[in-house]
Amino acid sequence: MMESSLYIHIPFCISKCAYCDFFSKPYEAVPDSYIDALCNEIDFRISEYNIKKLKTIYIGGGTPSLLTENQLKKIFSKIKSSVKLAFDVEITIEVNPDDVTETLLRALFDCGVTRISCGIQSMNDAVLKKACRRADVQTNKNAMEIISQKWKGEVSYDLISGLPGESEESLITGLKELCLYKPDHISLYSLTIEENTPFGKQFAAGNLDYDFDYADKLWLAGRDFLEAQGYKWYEVSNFCLPGKECRHNLVYWNHGNYIGCGSGACGTVYKPDGSGFRWTNNSDIDEYIKVQNGQPPQSSENIELETSQFEFFMMGLRKTIGISEKEYKEIFACDLPEKFLSLFNAWKEKGLCTLTQDGRYAMSREGMLFLNRFLEELF
Repeated sequence: MMESSLYIHIPFCISKCAYCDFFSKPYEAVPDSYIDALCNEIDFRISEYNIKKLKTIYIGGGTPSLLTENQLKKIFSKIKSSVKLAFDVEITIEVNPDDVTETLLRALFDCGVTRISCGIQSMNDAVLKKACRRADVQTNKNAMEIISQKWKGEVSYDLISGLPGESEESLITGLKELCLYKPDHISLYSLTIEENTPFGKQFAAGNLDYDFDYADKLWLAGRDFLEAQGYKWYEVSNFCLPGKECRHNLVYWNHGNYIGCGSGACGTVYKPDGSGFRWTNNSDIDEYIKVQNGQPPQSSENIELETSQFEFFMMGLRKTIGISEKEYKEIFACDLPEKFLSLFNAWKEKGLCTLTQDGRYAMSREGMLFLNRFLEELF
């Protein structure tokens, strides 16, 4: 494999947010022993899959902004000594507002980071408190101010619509504040109440009053506001200024190869016929740290052709530009399935799908809200 993308997982948080279903453990600091094991895995994966060049890198978590300057340098030194980076490589790292300092931003820029993704989530103190966020509104504002003045690369902000206690007025007010800083990219996620999270447990016990229809209404109001501000809606939950899409996430949505490193990280590589192989690293951090040479403990699966084809539609139709026959043919060496075309045309009659002028198959503006139902009918 000549070219790939790299995802690095930093599974440490000072505290857990009430909505979060990502793998992370409560730690005050990232152990150096974890960085050593991570560098070992980066070496192993790049060699194992014969990767010659990385086009995007994404460091997520957890809380990657807990990494020290020396730990950051060690990770990037290992990457750069192991593999070539594309001349226009996109390197993103997630940061928490309460970790943002001029010193951190300088360290990230010096390491070659080109893009930061900052989790604001809400600009309402009562909402942030209920969600168990470390940062309050003032901390969020301070972070955005420092980023605006001192950060030289691209910036993305995350918000979650529908958090308990959020109103349409407070959501739009928060988005207005974000837009004052003219970020390149905004992710507006609709809250999903996951079973094993604090919100999920509160909801199951009847202790969280939650109106799903109102939450949907909030997200739609947020979408409409962002579009009115000149942000292009390019994926289910993502908006950007022209040309500022997250190229790393497009790798997932475009059925591309990516290497996952770190405890709990996932990676996927595809074969010439379109089938693939996926691994997920063990989420036992102590076990992960023990491996200093070779492959960390992982579970793996072969992705059969039919599963791979389903994932092509599942991920590709998340994009507002949808998919094309050419893209499908390049991956699977065959035409789009008759079942897809038949269902697409039936939904097109109802105004829920659209065939673009350049021949792309996409969900319509309204149809995007029913994507899951379309996929259920397709497979």
